[in-house]
Amino acid sequence: MTSHIRRQRRVRRWHRGIAMLTSVQLLLWTLSGVYFSFVDIDYVRGHHYEAEAPSRLFDLSALQKIRLSGQRMTILERLPGELIIGVRSEGGMSWRDAQGNALGYLSSAEALDLARQRTTLDPNVVEWVDRGAPGSEYRGAPLPLWRAFSADTPAEVAYLNASSGELVAVRHEAWRWWDFLWSLHIMSYSDRDTIGTWLLKCFSLLALGTAVMGVWLFAATSRLPDRQKNTSTQT
Repeated sequence: MTSHIRRQRRVRRWHRGIAMLTSVQLLLWTLSGVYFSFVDIDYVRGHHYEAEAPSRLFDLSALQKIRLSGQRMTILERLPGELIIGVRSEGGMSWRDAQGNALGYLSSAEALDLARQRTTLDPNVVEWVDRGAPGSEYRGAPLPLWRAFSADTPAEVAYLNASSGELVAVRHEAWRWWDFLWSLHIMSYSDRDTIGTWLLKCFSLLALGTAVMGVWLFAATSRLPDRQKNTSTQT
C-alpha cells in the first residue's frame, strides 16, 4: 500500500470524525440560514404593526428661550399639544419638557393610549419594565419601558419608551423564532447577541477543516489510476 493511499485513509478517518462532530451544528446553521433568507426582516421587526404617523404642525415659539447643552437635540410631540426635547450627550439621551425641565414618565393610561395610536394592535394591558435581562426581547432599549398588549393576543407586544412615548419595538412570534434561530446560528444561548463566542470560533474552524479535507480527498482521489481506486475501495 503506497504512502499516498495511507495518507488518504488517515485524512478520510479525520474527515469522518470531524464531520460527525460538526454535523448537528452544520444542520442548525443551514436551517437558520434558510429561515433568514426566506422571511422578510421588516416583517420580523413588526413594521407592519406600526401605524402611519400623521403630519403635525409644531409651534416652536415656546422653545426659543431654552438653552440646553448636548451633542444632538430631538423635538417630538409626546401627547397632543405637548412638545418634548430629547438631548443626546455622552451619557445617553435625556428628555425635557418645553420649559427645559426633566420630563416625567408617562402614566399607564397615557402609555396605553399611545400604544393604540402608534400601532395597529388593540392593547388593553400595560406593564412597567424597568429591569434588563440577558436575552430579553427588549434588550438594548433604554429603560424604563411600557409593555402594551391585548389580553386576547399576548404574543403581540409593543414596547414604548416611558419618557418620550416613542415606539421602541414590536414583538411577535416571527421575531421570537428569528431570535431563537439567531442564538443557534451564532451559538450565543444566553444573551443571544454575542458574536464571536469560543463555541462559534471552534465549530467554524472545525467546519472549515471538514470542507478543506473533503476538497483534498476529492482532488486526491480523482488523480488516482483506476486500478489504485479499486484497490483502495476493496481494502
